[in-house]
Amino acid sequence: MKIPVEGQPGLYRDSETGAIINSSDAQFSAYQRSKQISLKEKQEINELRGDVNELKDMMKLILSKLDTTS
Repeated sequence: MKIPVEGQPGLYRDSETGAIINSSDAQFSAYQRSKQISLKEKQEINELRGDVNELKDMMKLILSKLDTTS
């Protein structure tokens, strides 16, 4: 049985499990878009971290070569 959540239209509590259920397709779609954007941002941050680490390694290599030629 679905019990409406007070003050939250479109949300119901399942009387058997106690879970909150969202019956709004629009809210669910918005959640999915938000989740995809969040995952994409995390992926971009990880790529930038990799690029920065690669640049650090290159700088260390350049500096070590400069030290050996001096």
